[in-house]
Amino acid sequence: MNNPIKLTNKDIPAVLKYISSEPEMNLFIEGDIQAYGLESEVATLYAFGQDWDCLLLRYYSNYMITSNKESFDTKPVAEYLKDKNIQCISAKETLLEQMTSYYPALTLQGTYMCRLQKKDFKAVKAEGISPKQLDASNAQDIIDLYKQIEEFAKPYIEREEEKLKQTKDNYEKGLQGYGIFDDSKLICTGYTTAQTTTGAMIVGVATHPDYRKKGYASLLMRHLCGECFNTGLSFLCLFYDNPSAGAIYHSLGFETIGRWGMLKF
Repeated sequence: MNNPIKLTNKDIPAVLKYISSEPEMNLFIEGDIQAYGLESEVATLYAFGQDWDCLLLRYYSNYMITSNKESFDTKPVAEYLKDKNIQCISAKETLLEQMTSYYPALTLQGTYMCRLQKKDFKAVKAEGISPKQLDASNAQDIIDLYKQIEEFAKPYIEREEEKLKQTKDNYEKGLQGYGIFDDSKLICTGYTTAQTTTGAMIVGVATHPDYRKKGYASLLMRHLCGECFNTGLSFLCLFYDNPSAGAIYHSLGFETIGRWGMLKF
């Protein structure tokens, strides 16, 4: 087995150069580098092959693969991951497809990746409800909401303690997240992750099942995007596979730029 090279802070310039051709697809790597560096317990980065055939990012129990080649040697990656506690493996869909033979019991879940550039943002002043900025003290509210959302529920139910710690840590690191409340109950939320000096990924956009089709997600997204651009970011990215969600994002100015894949364990 070809053992991977565990990268350290001295490798950061080389890593940033390696991922520079696809900044949107590699936001998670750049964002984790800026938030944690390459010598933390939260996130680690490994290179496979002497010429860096591919990179493997670990964030808690989630793994992400990237390569600046169209194909890569999958065997050493699969061997390395064999005994790991994995929640999800993700990558650009064309790369992750190369790993599926090692996980025949799993289905590759593909989504669209979209990008919104600041100049294309269709800002509209919202009236009525104003989303509230969330912080670490809202972590349990966020977890409780995600446990009610079918596509998010499994890890938040099975790994609640880990997810609670991760959510608190993210907000303490400066994550931007907003929520809409009905009295004290969080009913809609969304937040950024993998934030760099220029961009961020919007994830976790969700509305409680009892409060859907009332425009809450659209209102929250418009507010979140506006606040991100006000802090100096030049682009935002997100994933979607739901056509109704896609319609909301495209109405804000997002454009589809590629496909992303996930193998959920």
